[in-house]
Amino acid sequence: MFKNYFAIALRNFWKQKTYTLLNISGLAIALATATLALLFIQHEFSYDGWIPNENNIYRVYRQWEPGGGTSYTPYLLAETLREEFPEIQSAVYATEYTELMVSTAEEREGMYISMASVDSSFLEVMPLPLKYGDPATALQNPHSMILSDDIAQQLYGDQNPVGEVLRENNETDYLITGVFAPFEGNTHFDVDMVGRDTASFFSTWTGNSPATYVALNPNTDVAALEKKITESINPRLQKELESFGASWDEFPEWKLQPIRDAHLNTVARIGGPFSEGRGDMRHVYIIGVVGLLMLVIASINYMNLATAQAARRAREVGVRKVNGATRSQLVFQFLAEAMLQCLLALPIAILLAELALPVFEQITNRELLLDVAALSRILPLLVAVVLGLGALSGSYPAFFLAAYRPTEVLKGKWLRRDRGKMLRQGMVVVQFAGAMVAAVVMTFIYQQVQYMQKQELGFQSEQVMVVRANTQQTYEKIQSLRSQLLQNSHVQAMTATSSLPGTGQPDYALKIGGVEQDKFVNIYFTDNDFAPALDLEVTEGRFLQPSDTTPNTFVVNEAFIKEYNIENPIGHALSFSGGNGESTGTIIGVVKDFNYRSLIREIEPLAFSGAIPQMRGGWTNMAAIRLSTTDLQSTIADVEKFWQQIEPAHPIRYSFLDDDFSQLYADQERLGQTLLWATILTLFVALLGLFGLASYMAEQRTKEIGVRKVLGATVQQITTLLSMDFLKIVLIAGVIATPIAFWLAQQWLTDFAYRTPITALPFLLAIVSAVVIAVITVGSRAIGAARANPAESLKSE
Repeated sequence: MFKNYFAIALRNFWKQKTYTLLNISGLAIALATATLALLFIQHEFSYDGWIPNENNIYRVYRQWEPGGGTSYTPYLLAETLREEFPEIQSAVYATEYTELMVSTAEEREGMYISMASVDSSFLEVMPLPLKYGDPATALQNPHSMILSDDIAQQLYGDQNPVGEVLRENNETDYLITGVFAPFEGNTHFDVDMVGRDTASFFSTWTGNSPATYVALNPNTDVAALEKKITESINPRLQKELESFGASWDEFPEWKLQPIRDAHLNTVARIGGPFSEGRGDMRHVYIIGVVGLLMLVIASINYMNLATAQAARRAREVGVRKVNGATRSQLVFQFLAEAMLQCLLALPIAILLAELALPVFEQITNRELLLDVAALSRILPLLVAVVLGLGALSGSYPAFFLAAYRPTEVLKGKWLRRDRGKMLRQGMVVVQFAGAMVAAVVMTFIYQQVQYMQKQELGFQSEQVMVVRANTQQTYEKIQSLRSQLLQNSHVQAMTATSSLPGTGQPDYALKIGGVEQDKFVNIYFTDNDFAPALDLEVTEGRFLQPSDTTPNTFVVNEAFIKEYNIENPIGHALSFSGGNGESTGTIIGVVKDFNYRSLIREIEPLAFSGAIPQMRGGWTNMAAIRLSTTDLQSTIADVEKFWQQIEPAHPIRYSFLDDDFSQLYADQERLGQTLLWATILTLFVALLGLFGLASYMAEQRTKEIGVRKVLGATVQQITTLLSMDFLKIVLIAGVIATPIAFWLAQQWLTDFAYRTPITALPFLLAIVSAVVIAVITVGSRAIGAARANPAESLKSE
């Protein structure tokens, strides 16, 4: 019996090559989209689940309000948790350094790597397996390090590097005591080396830099422990603030986040260390919905294309029923055909997914593999999708065709009824409404990104070269670089600074007139050339001068003045407190507001100080060089040459400020690209369904078309008649899509402080485009039906 079903299915496929090709094409595209979506979702949920004892490993974070928080924590926290909380087996702090240069003894010029600076408890909390070295002693001594397997291969090849010495930033020697085994999966803790720290930079509760991880005893009541930590730590924080003469109105809750949630941050939108490449649950939802939508649309297409062939299959059904076939057998036959087409589409889908993978990787900013191992991980879900798609796609045609009565079918009476018309048209409405919603939202995303990129930022961002320093000595050498570069006519200005627009800024507790303020304030530690280098406008007083190197003079922006309602700012007393104590001074100038962060946020208070060493206890980490040239490459070469003279051991690292700032909108651009491809694929597959419905309608109205032609109707009149029904379908889809797209666009734009207005144009363009594409698609089928010889359709009358 199954052999008979299979033979009949193949015979029908061969007879209806065009419909079979359309069906398999739509199913293959949908399955390819679903394959990529499953691959991405599996990748995002795979982070840190492979780490031994991961069920008991947590990351500490501070939360002020539901849904928000930070995983920057005090250095003192890990030691306190280890010693005072019996529920905690061990705790470790980990400070992230994203760009450190290391070199071997044989090579003076090294390579830039990322590093986690930890204490000796690291492997107790995160028992990552080692390829070389002893976990019990690997981080026992200061200045010991464990390399990732990839970096060890790059530096030492296949040899065991334990016992070798690496020099960090040409200053500090680290002894290699271990090499991690290749990680079995993805991890948010993705660094090139883990090094044993010698001491905390800040022995305070208000100096927050590292992440803190804890390993709990099994079956620990996490909620009770969080409450206990909060009640223990906040009084210490309050006591330290009081020693600075400060206070907070609200203190954070200390929370524990399972390490498996650290990548997608399903507990809270946490900022903090080790967040490079951090996932976003919203992207997972969007890509998952796109994959599901494509499957539904492809299923609808199959139904429409199958019912479009009803005239050809009806007599087959009638004959088989007369010969004794039961309804269940016919239903099974049509379901088997749908399943078989899905199975035939699957290898094509995998091939399409492999071809589309590079584009998909760019959209998602992920490195994904579609190899045998990856397919084996998603295969159970993929098989379930194929079977579900086949069952869903074949269900309606199966019951629709199997319900025909043989007496009516064999007499042709079934053509007099238009069965299921509303359902089929409704399915096409859903398809086009989905495509139009995606198109409108995608348009607003692109408009918003373009709006932010073209918005006046209030500072000079073009042709500003950003060079990153490594050490305090590098900062000191920048001064000699400045004198040489300013002799170049193509260099207008140069400044050394701790931060630039688009980068992170340290923040400090603020007191105005001795009164503690609720919010922390961002501070740029820079020099007198910052304002001319970025073309900032000073509206009151003056900017920093070379003599302003002590922590008693500050320049602030206009938002600072507005936020704290300062009427006469020049000479107004301020004090900032941080990890190294409190610094008191006065305002000497005010600069016009500029967008130093993404336009997602409003301009916030900002201060400038020239007291780099005193306030930070370290060095500025970048220089901004403002260029004025059409021969950019030649000027860059000059900068590289001068850099080589002052820092031969540290290869230059540079970028351009406008490019750095544009990276703030990379997530929005990728989301726009996702919806662009979703729109294209959804519309393409929807057009296949529209073609199927047009074919069905043309077959249903064959005799009507013949009669109209005999009575003198032209091809144009018949084409218009047939197309009007579909025009109504698309317009109804537009009416349904408009409020949905408006609500989604409005919800998305509310995240931005500066946003493009919602206008009618994207909605009109989406509807008009859908109408034009639909008319072309339907028109091509309608013209064919209108040109048919009426004698053929009326010969039996």
